[in-house]
Amino acid sequence: MARIKSAFEKAMERVEQIKAPDAVKKLEWEFVPLGRKLAGSYMKFEGDPFKKFSSSTDEAKPYLKKGMIEVLIANIQLPKKENIDAINKRSFEGLAILLQEYQPAKDLLERAIYVTQQYAQYGNPQREQAYLELKKQIEQVVMESLARQGGGVPPPAQGNIRVETMPEFQQQWMKISGQIDHQYEQHLDQIRQELINSP
Repeated sequence: MARIKSAFEKAMERVEQIKAPDAVKKLEWEFVPLGRKLAGSYMKFEGDPFKKFSSSTDEAKPYLKKGMIEVLIANIQLPKKENIDAINKRSFEGLAILLQEYQPAKDLLERAIYVTQQYAQYGNPQREQAYLELKKQIEQVVMESLARQGGGVPPPAQGNIRVETMPEFQQQWMKISGQIDHQYEQHLDQIRQELINSP
């Protein structure tokens, strides 16, 4: 009667069947994460990661560059808060250094900067206006509902009701803000993808 193999034995058989990674894969596994680390240091204003990049070997550079680009691109966001402008600026500057020899990348960076500036100029005010309108609308609904139920008790003054904490408000706000952000995010995503595929 054949002995039943343990899960460990089966796993070891599968491991033995896996081919060893080729030289390119080894370089990628070693240097892409290091590139991500360098970009993280750059974003935190720690050390001089571009000096480390420049002094690295020619075979390591493409993988370091890939890792750095991934992190810098991931840091480009729509400027919904003031501090995001500074983060975007730092990301754009880093990408400009890494992609300086590649003209299409310069054009892509300009497009990304334009999208974030347009969002700051038009998208943010649009969000603020939509937020205030939704708040006013839900306050009105709540006040009318309280007046119907009140039994002679006057409803609270408009503005004294904290509708922002209500699940209905939050759900509608997520939907509205998502619609406003969608077109800008779509453009940014397309640019991010093209930048990732840059040489």
